[in-house]
Amino acid sequence: MASPGERYGNWALVAGAAEGIGEGFCKVLAANGFNLILVDVNAGAMHDLASKIAHDYGVRLLELPLDLADPDAPRQCMTAVTANDCRLMVYVAAYSRVCRFTELEPADLDGFLAVNTHTPLHLVHGFSNRLMKAGKTGGIILVSSLAGLIGPQYVATYAATKSFAIRLTEALHGELGEHGIDICACCAGTVSTPTYWKSKPNFDKMKPPVMQPADIAIYSLRKLGTKTICIPGMTNRLQYFFLMNIIPRRLARRLVNNAMKKMYGSL
Repeated sequence: MASPGERYGNWALVAGAAEGIGEGFCKVLAANGFNLILVDVNAGAMHDLASKIAHDYGVRLLELPLDLADPDAPRQCMTAVTANDCRLMVYVAAYSRVCRFTELEPADLDGFLAVNTHTPLHLVHGFSNRLMKAGKTGGIILVSSLAGLIGPQYVATYAATKSFAIRLTEALHGELGEHGIDICACCAGTVSTPTYWKSKPNFDKMKPPVMQPADIAIYSLRKLGTKTICIPGMTNRLQYFFLMNIIPRRLARRLVNNAMKKMYGSL
């Protein structure tokens, strides 16, 4: 697992830190000795988490209450990264809605693009350039989703923007690796987060394996430096292999869409 030291330094930035997978990463990183730069729009929840982490693990913390949809968010994050010589970045934040594509408002479309593509792209660019110019190694984890690999209905825009993170990671793996910068995309399945439960999935007809945020963080940090794309959870890996390698793509898409219908009805 990634640990403080020569390769990743002593600081980690977690974007989307206040709850869910971001909270899981913060706790796991702190337990392994990393000082943390926490970034989230929910300043109250972030402060509560920071206070608990400081008490439990005794690491140093910096809180950045930022809306990651703000075009200036990458610059503000990079100011903190540079000031603390942060060399490990985890981008968890995501804009997400479960509904029919045509029911989205223009503001929703902008939210998907801003939080899921614009800000992480600029952060990866700025973070990588800083490390390369300083001649230092580091690591980047982009939390994507199995939806970015398969594309289920009712989450079309979310899936498309999460696919962006996967393709970006694959393309940059070789480029950045030449300079000692590890990058990995974590394709998480169903995770017990406030955002997921707010979508009100119906488990009467089926229940997917629901993982805990800390398990996502532990697995991703273990794979950083060894895998370009990682899928936490043995069941998720087996299901993905079956869908992508054993049966025709058309049938795989039908199975995934039927599963979404069972969980969310006809919406």
